[in-house]
Order: sequence, then C-alpha cells, then structure tokens
Amino acid sequence: MKSLFQKNYDFVYFHYLTYSTLCLLPFLFLSKPKYIINIHGDDLVGCSWVHKVMGTFSGVILKHCVAVVVPSEHFKQELIKRFSWFKEHKVIVSPSGGINSEIFYPMHNNELAGYSLGYISRIDEGKGWPELLQAIAKLKTLAPALYDRISLDMYGTGSQVEQMKQLIGELQLEGTIIYHGAVSQPELGEKYRQMTCFVFPTHRESFGLVAVEAMSCGLPILASNVAPVNDIVQNGRNGLLFNVKDADSLAKAIIEFFDLELAERLDLSREAYSSTREFQAPLVAEQLKHDLVKVIKN
Repeated sequence: MKSLFQKNYDFVYFHYLTYSTLCLLPFLFLSKPKYIINIHGDDLVGCSWVHKVMGTFSGVILKHCVAVVVPSEHFKQELIKRFSWFKEHKVIVSPSGGINSEIFYPMHNNELAGYSLGYISRIDEGKGWPELLQAIAKLKTLAPALYDRISLDMYGTGSQVEQMKQLIGELQLEGTIIYHGAVSQPELGEKYRQMTCFVFPTHRESFGLVAVEAMSCGLPILASNVAPVNDIVQNGRNGLLFNVKDADSLAKAIIEFFDLELAERLDLSREAYSSTREFQAPLVAEQLKHDLVKVIKN
C-alpha cells in the first residue's frame, strides 16, 4: 500500500481482473498508480453471481490500466467485445506462462498402442466432465468390445467431485473410471505420458493450457470444438474435435480414435508435439517482456 502511494515501482502487475484488483479502487483517484492486469478466464466471462458482483468495477479498473495481458487472441476479441472503448493496442496476448519442457516432454511410442484415456482439469461446472462420463457409458452399446478394453484416469479437484462420484455410480462405471484426486505440477508430465490420448471436454476456455501440456508430451487430443481450443487442436492433424456439450459426439470421437492404426496415432502424436513449440516457456517469457516494454514506452 505504501509503495502505491509513493510510486516506488515501474508498474504493478495484477493477476485476475476481479479478485486482486479491488484493492486498487481507493488509489485510482489519489495516486493514480501504473498497473497491468493479467486476465485469466472467468474473471472476465464468469457467469456466477460472484463473478458478476466482483466484476462491477471492472470497467473502472480497466480504464486506468497501462495494459492488459490475455491468454489468447480469442480472449482479446472477447475483451474488446465487452469493453468496446478499450484501446486494442493496449492488449497483449501471452499464452498463460507457456510450457516447462523439463516437465512436459514426449512419451514413449508404446503408450499409443494402449487404451488409456486421461482427463486432467477442475471438477467444476463448465469443464465437461458429465459428458465425458456419459460418453464412456454410451460405449457399452456403441462399441462393447472397445468399452471392455479402455480405462479413464481422472485427475483434479473442485466443487463437483461428489456429483462426479455419484454419476460414476449411477452409470455403473466403477470398473472403468479411476478418480485420483489432485496431482502436483511436477507429477503432471508423468501422468500425461501414461495416457494413450487426452480428453478435453471443456465448454469454454481462455486458452486451454492443459491441452497444450498434454500435446507437449506427444499426446493426441480429443477436444471440444470451441474457441480458442480449436485454434490449437486441429481435427485430423494433431487430434480430433467433437461438438461441445455433446456426449454422443464425444463417444464417436473416442471410437474414431481407437479405430486408427498405430501409425496414424503416431502421426497425430508427432503433430501434437510440434504444435506446441511456440508455447515453450522461455519463448513466451521473452515475447511478453518485449510486448510489455513496447506498451509501457508508448
């Protein structure tokens, strides 16, 4: 607080538009602090009453900022759509810190011959976990031989864990789905490399970092056909896309993937890995530094 008054800094970098920036309000008209905001996702587009209440002052906070950092071009357009007066040159696109190649690196090719699906994400509204469970259940009738062979490993925590466990029971999937709970950052890479493909059934995303992490491990992706995920996952090139919120479409994508020959899965794997080179953390950090300096000087 003292630094904000004395301006003993070049600028202040805030993460999240709503949660952490509310403390700025008393200072906006007193000391006029110089600050940058990194928007992550629901702090801009969240639909819950909490997001709406906390977002009441978002326009005021944005009006006085030096720049805004967003995780994707799609989210840049979302920001401009919601705040049409905001100057576009003050928006910097930087993909969520990028990928740590010491953790996320390609797997051995023999894993691609397996039948292990993986999900790593929050167990919350909007993440698409119910459609994933329903899609697995549909395989019992659509592809019974495949259903008998596959498994689904799920990692993550959230507000809907108990609902997820209940649905697993209702759909009688206890022998097919294993829920592991939370997983630490250093463990993530190894978990990805134990999978045959990664399922990303999200309803909305600001970037889709977990998909990029999985691809950096050489995993083909089955992903919702929703922006900006479909900018990264390209159907038939590095993964397969399915209709958002559509368990039938997801079930068909699972069947399509496991019908592929091993050579075709390897092609998807190689393309998945090569698609993530621009997201390596050192490159992302250097570009962000360059863009911040450019905006601040102007």
